[in-house]
Amino acid sequence: LGTERLTIYGPAFSLSHQFGNNIIEFDLGVDVISSASTDNIDDVVSSVSRLDARTYTSLGYSRVMDEGRLTLTTGLSGSIESDYTSLGIDLGATRTDPSKTATYSAQAQVFLDDLRWGRLQDGFLQAPLELIYPAELRFQEWYDKYLRYSFNLNLGTTQFIDQRNSFGIFLVLSYQQGLLATPFHRVYFNDGSLAVEHLPSRRFKSALTGQWNTFVGGNIIFRNSLNAFVDNFGILAAALENQTVFKLDPRWSLHPSVRFYLQSAADYFAPFGEHDPKQEYYTSDYDLSDFNAFTGGLGLTHRPVGRKNGALSAVTWQYFYYGRSNQLQAHTLSMVFDFSVR
Repeated sequence: LGTERLTIYGPAFSLSHQFGNNIIEFDLGVDVISSASTDNIDDVVSSVSRLDARTYTSLGYSRVMDEGRLTLTTGLSGSIESDYTSLGIDLGATRTDPSKTATYSAQAQVFLDDLRWGRLQDGFLQAPLELIYPAELRFQEWYDKYLRYSFNLNLGTTQFIDQRNSFGIFLVLSYQQGLLATPFHRVYFNDGSLAVEHLPSRRFKSALTGQWNTFVGGNIIFRNSLNAFVDNFGILAAALENQTVFKLDPRWSLHPSVRFYLQSAADYFAPFGEHDPKQEYYTSDYDLSDFNAFTGGLGLTHRPVGRKNGALSAVTWQYFYYGRSNQLQAHTLSMVFDFSVR
């Protein structure tokens, strides 16, 4: 009930440096969020729209071996905001066959999330204080845990069929354990009572994606993907996506894209006031509801010709519209500058 209107400003910086057979990649970004829907979640009462911020960073290292046919990678990542802290580590390998027509990849990821609020309150990097519950439900501790562990295994292979076509298939297996519910989400029951959202403490997820890229001539490239998703919460989902690249000339390219998404509801979802208080698990989070979504976007990339060392190598402007069948709508504008130093 009420508004979910929000505005996000998301500046980000990315750096990649190669020296010999070694590659270092660094990312740093921040999402500044102004939202009436997040106001009053914590113990601070403020104006209609309160600012929150999520800061994230990652550092990765890659080693190229076997004359470029094998690449080993490792990385660390972190993210922090007022009611969320995450640390991650990943290990991976990519192998290209001697004919250079097929590539195989594997990556393992582990994330540790702390869902307590207070780490950034009245200063920087304080000890976390507590889980935040809705104001009228703070008479008890609804959860005795505040950590969430996530384990991901990403497997993939790409194959060049001919000079114009390539095909890829990718499998993601995920397991999560810990506090998977959002502590400040209310659930209203059909008898008028209410409680904090309650979900199982274990979740298994898997996703399978097929990709087909084809060069159709006339400087046109189609990038197509089909994705299927399933989890033990009862969600089934599928997505179909296309991005078409039109190379207008050596400097300019246009890339429109569309994506269609269908999802069934989780077993534990029901709208406002429809849950039975005798249920073991319950949520009214519409991200777990039955819906379909459409994303449409248009991008324009400019690559200067005859640039000097250290000059701008590319600039991209993009607009995306996102719409869901449950009335959620979003508009995204972005601009990316790429610089290259040799």
